[in-house]
Amino acid sequence: MNTRKQIQSVVLLVGLACLVGCTPVQRDGDPMMQDFTVADQDQLNDLLNTCEDVLRDQGFRIDRVDRRAGVVTTYPETSKHFFEVWRKDVATNYDFWEASLNTIRRTVEIQAAPDLVKGEASVTVKVVRERFSAPDRQFNNSIAAFQFYGDALPAVSTGERVTRADVEWIEDGRDLALEELLMNKIAARAG
Repeated sequence: MNTRKQIQSVVLLVGLACLVGCTPVQRDGDPMMQDFTVADQDQLNDLLNTCEDVLRDQGFRIDRVDRRAGVVTTYPETSKHFFEVWRKDVATNYDFWEASLNTIRRTVEIQAAPDLVKGEASVTVKVVRERFSAPDRQFNNSIAAFQFYGDALPAVSTGERVTRADVEWIEDGRDLALEELLMNKIAARAG
């Protein structure tokens, strides 16, 4: 009887843990945009430096900075798993658990459109999510499981070897929650 109560307690706790933060996040909508006061090119450069610093603090690697066009982009970054407690590249519990169960990556693009006549720059943050897709591989013994992500095992559907051409990243919309988080951090630092 005591064992039965323990099992019920464990099942209840697992069920509650699965429900916490499992609300899907909206994936499409208007871009996250905010205006900042910018009097000259030096202040625009300071704003872009702030954007770069925020992206680095969140664990993204900078791919391209075009100061003349006011663009900062990152390399695609595979999102945080449950054991990577030091990473900060997801904004919600739902995204955290989804990235722990699936291979998802995010790319950030920040655009600062300056209007020096008005003395401001409109900053737009866009985060694109992509999901990894690969054909199922067949294996029939425990040793083959070690080769699961290589190219030695055949695909279940065709029986042919899986190559790089068979795997792809599928766009999964934008991550509005991370866009909002990044914009808030930029605004806090930029003053």
